[in-house]
Amino acid sequence: MKYGFSKTLIVVIVAGILIIGGGIGYLVGKNAGSEIGEQQKANQDSQPNNIYVSDDFTIAPPVGWIQTHLPSTLVSYQNSKETQPKGSEAEKINFKSYMAISSYSSNGKTLNEVVDLVKHQVESVAPGISFAPLGEGTIDNQPAKFIEANVSMQNVDFKVMLAVVMKGDKYFTISSNTTVEKWPEYRAIFYSVVDSFKFKY
Repeated sequence: MKYGFSKTLIVVIVAGILIIGGGIGYLVGKNAGSEIGEQQKANQDSQPNNIYVSDDFTIAPPVGWIQTHLPSTLVSYQNSKETQPKGSEAEKINFKSYMAISSYSSNGKTLNEVVDLVKHQVESVAPGISFAPLGEGTIDNQPAKFIEANVSMQNVDFKVMLAVVMKGDKYFTISSNTTVEKWPEYRAIFYSVVDSFKFKY
């Protein structure tokens, strides 16, 4: 239990790429309506500007992306209409860029300690991952850390952006995942979604 929250995060960042890229999770993408459930989908559609509302936060997902179900997340979104370059490895594994939001107990750790542990655990599973210098800022007036990283899996070069923010005894992660090639197209979108995150407590 000591490291449970970081292991769950690895599922989102690393295994999530493998599951979604490999097409298993995109039973999720192909059956998004049934995964969401009719009532949940109706609630989502009724929110102004497609705002997602949970008990703890609200967030505005990328326009046109569909809500999916990535294990160990509160909510996730996929660009189901995305296409990859013809004949590319990303096309072969049917990869679709996605975002996922998760929440964990801080277990008394500071934001810096959480980020250090997350990076250490991810490196232990994906030794080839390369982190850019840590970014700092705020999300809804709370201190936040921004982690950008590159990792190669299934012969595809992926770009991961992870925002980590804490309030009270919880911290939230917003994981954004795409290919290195599409990163320039999505970077501003990912950061805009992160900026839309608002606490409800």
